[in-house]
Amino acid sequence: MRAEPLIAENLPSEPARVKAFAQFFKRYMSVSSVVASALPIPITSFQLIPTYKAERTFLSVYTSLFCFLLLAFIFYSRHGIAKWTFARSAHRPAWKPRRAIALLPLALILLALTATFAYHLMLQESIADAETEWAQRGVAFDSSAQVLDKTDYTDIPHALVLFSIYLVMFLSASAAFILMALREYLQDVLRLRDEDILEKQFAAAHSSG
Repeated sequence: MRAEPLIAENLPSEPARVKAFAQFFKRYMSVSSVVASALPIPITSFQLIPTYKAERTFLSVYTSLFCFLLLAFIFYSRHGIAKWTFARSAHRPAWKPRRAIALLPLALILLALTATFAYHLMLQESIADAETEWAQRGVAFDSSAQVLDKTDYTDIPHALVLFSIYLVMFLSASAAFILMALREYLQDVLRLRDEDILEKQFAAAHSSG
């Protein structure tokens, strides 16, 4: 008869680890105002990136949805990330996985930058094709902004390609920032000082050299 109260006492009352990371992530984000511009909802809503009006609603929804899923997955994988970032193995050198993890945010940033250029190039091509189609129908627009506002979703040239590049642009940027924030979070959880990490890195470099 006492088993149920004991089980109830052992159950966690709240998701403490997720809350701790959420609070840390919020503080980490407040360090730089540039990070706020990586959020897809305000960027799409305030038209900070040119998009077709017919695509704006689902672009903000889908990008936010997948960014949150990506955040959840990276946090879910935090133990493996911590292992390859901070743990040392006596059987095999860990500098290669560490270097890969360390360079992954940079690779994602470069991917986001590449996707940004690709998106604008594809958008220009899409607008030019849309203007051509409208001209064939006898309709002329004074500016590209009118093309973005008046074109129906079914008439958007390269709509799927634009959506894919837009999604990659935000996902790669978000992943880079989340990984950098998670590393700081894991360092705090493990109570590692910068001095300890630097000493281990110098010792590993000296032994390998």
